[in-house]
Amino acid sequence: MYGERFQERPGVIVDDRFLLDLEVPELDTPHSLEELLELDALPAVEEYVEAAPRERRVLLAGVRLGPPLSGIGKIVAVGLNYREHADEMGDHLPKSPLLFAKANTTIAGPYDELMLPPPVWSTETDYEVELGVVIGHLCRDVSPADAPAYIAGYTIVNDVTARDVQRSESQWFRAKSYDGFCPVGPYLATPEEIDDPQALALSTTVNGAVRQQSSTANMLFPVAQLISFISQGMTLLPGDIIATGTPSGIGAGMAPPTYLKPGDVLELTVEGLGRQKYGVVAHEG
Repeated sequence: MYGERFQERPGVIVDDRFLLDLEVPELDTPHSLEELLELDALPAVEEYVEAAPRERRVLLAGVRLGPPLSGIGKIVAVGLNYREHADEMGDHLPKSPLLFAKANTTIAGPYDELMLPPPVWSTETDYEVELGVVIGHLCRDVSPADAPAYIAGYTIVNDVTARDVQRSESQWFRAKSYDGFCPVGPYLATPEEIDDPQALALSTTVNGAVRQQSSTANMLFPVAQLISFISQGMTLLPGDIIATGTPSGIGAGMAPPTYLKPGDVLELTVEGLGRQKYGVVAHEG
């Protein structure tokens, strides 16, 4: 998705330099990636990209990339899915995936400023780089072996968290759901572009200093198992996001704990999925 905030349109990146608009008559003018997935239109998109005149392309450097999804789906997140992260949080390893939700109003673009909550709400905002898995087809009670067929693609997710709120409440929804607390993108890579989702390097830097550095190979519960487990309890729909958990290196795990402050600059990467980069700003008002 690209364009002004809250007015984004679907597009596809071509040759890493250009962007091709997808709101065109040839594709029944879809208004979001979720609509493309719902219509099972990705094969038609591939044909359109191959046939589209070059003059329809615009330079990627001249446009704002928003989140690849419009946020009409649900966000299912996984807690403590890396052993080292469970250790730094002082928690026992879960025997099965530990699930929680984030509000879909948390979704933000991969380069948008991250606004902190008002200090009266929270003073301990933290980052969590994660592999995001986007569902492409209605998915209910599937096996791990069949789960990959339901994946539309992969993206980067930052599961931003208010740690003081998280500690003060028995459930995590509010701590994880302040507006802008889920930067997504910069784009969605299809399964054909990612050889193995369990072999991707991921990292976070704050002001150029490496904080998180690991691999999705270290997940306790791999992607296929997560999809199967979640689909046994709820129906997953096209455009739903699974945030698969974060490795160690969060601000809460440092000595002393070090949380985000205005002026900080975050960079998050997942191998093959690009890079998020944005500054942290104080709450307005």
